[in-house]
Amino acid sequence: MRLRSRRGIALVAALGLMTLLGLMVAGAFAASLLGERSSRLAQSDALLGASADYAITTVLGDPRGYGLADLSMGQGRSFDVSIPDAASVRASVSVTRLPAGVLWLVVDAAIAGVDQGHRRVNMVARFPSPGPPPPAAIVARGNVVARDDVAFASDTSGDPDCAVASSMDVVTAPGATASVGDSVRAVVLASASDSATYYMKARQLAMFDSAASVVHVRGDTTIAGGAFSGILLVDGSITVTGPFTVTGLVVARGSISAIAGGFSLSGAIMAFGNPTRGTTAVEIAHSTIRYAPCVVANALRRGARPRPVRQRSWAELF
Repeated sequence: MRLRSRRGIALVAALGLMTLLGLMVAGAFAASLLGERSSRLAQSDALLGASADYAITTVLGDPRGYGLADLSMGQGRSFDVSIPDAASVRASVSVTRLPAGVLWLVVDAAIAGVDQGHRRVNMVARFPSPGPPPPAAIVARGNVVARDDVAFASDTSGDPDCAVASSMDVVTAPGATASVGDSVRAVVLASASDSATYYMKARQLAMFDSAASVVHVRGDTTIAGGAFSGILLVDGSITVTGPFTVTGLVVARGSISAIAGGFSLSGAIMAFGNPTRGTTAVEIAHSTIRYAPCVVANALRRGARPRPVRQRSWAELF
């Protein structure tokens, strides 16, 4: 038999082998690119996560600097936070105050460019509450004397969670008396006998002592005049001898006397003076007393540091 030569078969085999090798090289190159991109995305993800945590912790860790206690209820406010050593990351934290001292924090962290990414982390925090706000402008365990030249008023403005349509002027404990004018609304409540109402429990005092906005006087004090804003805790009695303006809350373990004239209050005062001694717990003259529950609530929030609520945070990935 005569054998015919099969010309061109070597060329076809060589082309097939080259094609296979090309596909293998292209696959290896694509796998390398995908691996490199995955590595960059993993780094971006870690950077975004760390940046979001840093931003939200920065805002929550400085409530006084960011004015978290002064936020109006239901109205969000945004803060831009710079991330150290991460100029490519833009982080913004939005904070909304909800009823009962609850804060809703949402941080948006984003990276622009080829490896762009976006993370949104939500957190719920709350201002620890030392107790309910005072039910009236003056709360006393003992007797109260407010002469006719003392003007009482109520601030009904403010956020819905603290504003009241009507309020009492003076609250005393059972067995105590209130010598006030005919137009002054004075009532007797059993809660006026409880030391917790005056924020004197160990837990309440520990909370206030750790706050920079609270002034704690370890004994009796005499105030010649001036102005004060915040929370004033006095372990003894308070005597005001000159014009003195208070915005916030004043609590005395003893008595409060302001009869020299010029005493002005926007908030509430509370005196835990012992009624069995027959002394007057609160005596005020020539003064203006305005019950402002929202001012007191604001002062109480300023005196506490918000804490994250457990199992009430989540993250959204983009």
